[in-house]
Amino acid sequence: MLMRLWAAPAGVFGAALLFGTATAQNLDPRVAGPLMQMIQGAGLQCQAGNPQACGAVQQFQNMGSQLMQAQNACQQGHMQACQVFNAGAQQVLALYQQQMPQAPMAPAQGYSTNQMTQDHNQRMQQQRMQAQQFQNQQAQQRAINDAAHQRFMEQLRR
Repeated sequence: MLMRLWAAPAGVFGAALLFGTATAQNLDPRVAGPLMQMIQGAGLQCQAGNPQACGAVQQFQNMGSQLMQAQNACQQGHMQACQVFNAGAQQVLALYQQQMPQAPMAPAQGYSTNQMTQDHNQRMQQQRMQAQQFQNQQAQQRAINDAAHQRFMEQLRR
């Protein structure tokens, strides 16, 4: 799911390039932001010649991939995946706090079971609304097609 974006260290690169634009845009921003900052920091250290930081980049990217998969499954209604995402998000935030203690921290309670359920319910409601809109558009298109077909059939009968 996560594209392999780590290339030979050369030049300064943005966290979005390291982490993958699609993943960074789709992963919960409370997790994606700290994770991207850790990837960028480790990437810069790797460029400076720290081989352990190079390994950390790969670990952070793997975490992002796993969190993205868990989040997607959670959004599809798999509560066990929601728990996996919750645990992974807590791990990322704790690691971020250790590595960057001066950085502002997203509140950990944002990942409580109640918040996770609330977020899930909001996403499901949004998906239901999108599905209803799609069904309405399809019904309108069918009505237009049926009317055009009727006109065509009338022209053939003349």
